[in-house]
Amino acid sequence: MDLKAKSVKLFCSVVETGSLLAAANKNALSASAASRAVTQLEERLGVELFDRSTKTLTLTPEGMEFYRAAIESVRAWRRLENFTAANRSRKRELRIAVLARHCSDVIIPAVVKVLKRHEKTISVVMDVHASRDIYYSKYSHPFDIGFGTLLTTHDDLEKVPLAHLPFRLVVSQDNPLSRCGRVGREDYAGESFVVLSRDTPEREYSDRLLPAPGKARITAEVSSTQVALRFVKRNVGVHFTDKLAAMSVSSDCRALEIDDALTIPFFVFWPRTSAELTEEIRELIAEICASISAAGIDLTAEGAAFLDADKPRVRNP
Repeated sequence: MDLKAKSVKLFCSVVETGSLLAAANKNALSASAASRAVTQLEERLGVELFDRSTKTLTLTPEGMEFYRAAIESVRAWRRLENFTAANRSRKRELRIAVLARHCSDVIIPAVVKVLKRHEKTISVVMDVHASRDIYYSKYSHPFDIGFGTLLTTHDDLEKVPLAHLPFRLVVSQDNPLSRCGRVGREDYAGESFVVLSRDTPEREYSDRLLPAPGKARITAEVSSTQVALRFVKRNVGVHFTDKLAAMSVSSDCRALEIDDALTIPFFVFWPRTSAELTEEIRELIAEICASISAAGIDLTAEGAAFLDADKPRVRNP
């Protein structure tokens, strides 16, 4: 039995929608025809792609491995189908993955600078990922380069630390702590805290800064730094985040230095299968390194090397 492109596209649709019925509708098939196509695909491959022991469709390890190859193949096929139009535009896509907490103040400004320099030759596709979801979402949104505090393990990615970001305590201007320039654990021991959800990798870091177990009062658990800062703005708690993410705090808040020297790594990352990084990607990394340095944060040796290699271009946007 031949491996059919329609079956592979349908399989990818099932993974992306999380529903056989939704995938069937997307591909103009009946639910029974879609189910039969997926079963035939599994028979052709000789493996089970989905775990059917639960109500929700969950990929098996073999299914995940097949999806990683399938989604790239589907995207390549779409590029072939649109080759004439794409060739006329003469623009290459620069696909960027970012983690949300540093997107607005650090990554987007750097992307805009590089895009303006090369607007005749490249276009940008940017996907903003939640740190807790990127392990899976990176397969449905392939990228050329990524940035952020990628704390999870990814054997298919190269990860290079550009800097180690110190933590800050963000408080409302209405909080008496806002009059302090620097605080220690004893200063904020009686505060209520807005923390990240337990399934976010950053939570493990920030928990180290909380008062002793039993003393910390948790007001809210949220899945993103931006949401946490909105809670703080309304003076319902304080929040720990890194210095770069704290750049986005509103005038209603203050980001205070803390005595604890805890830091969190900021990475650039890309697929191990990538060829040499392009000129535009190296420029983008250098611009982000420049932003980190301008914020008063020391770069790693690797980060400084990216910046030094591109200093003339960074200085002349």
